[in-house]
Amino acid sequence: MTSHLTERDSAYAMRRLAVAASLAAIAAALADVAVYSISRARGVSMVMPYQWGQPPAVLPIPVIVGADLFAAVLAAVVFWLLVRFTPNGARLFQIASVPVLLLTFAAPLSLAQTDGSTKATLVAMHVVAAAAIVAGLSLLARPTHN
Repeated sequence: MTSHLTERDSAYAMRRLAVAASLAAIAAALADVAVYSISRARGVSMVMPYQWGQPPAVLPIPVIVGADLFAAVLAAVVFWLLVRFTPNGARLFQIASVPVLLLTFAAPLSLAQTDGSTKATLVAMHVVAAAAIVAGLSLLARPTHN
């Protein structure tokens, strides 16, 4: 697909994508911290082996925020590539996000030495983070057609 964007339009689109990714990362982090905090308040241990080679420990909030930031940046790159090089890239991004989300469930569900309520909370956190990131990028960074 050939792009007819001027350099100015392209710079605007990149700034718009950067803002959308930033807002999506913030929304995902806030949502995940809310799910985490509610779960901890209700007695979920959130003890898991989050560092390779270390014993299981309570998952710290900065690790959650870092994971959400990483996911939002990665999603923004994928979003940009799909929008730039495929027709209906924003829609394709939304469709592809579902199987990708399902694949991410493998990580929390396969954790050894982690109780079921912690695994369920982690899966819920993946869902709310994905929803925030996909919605944020889809709504705020979608291409405009003149």
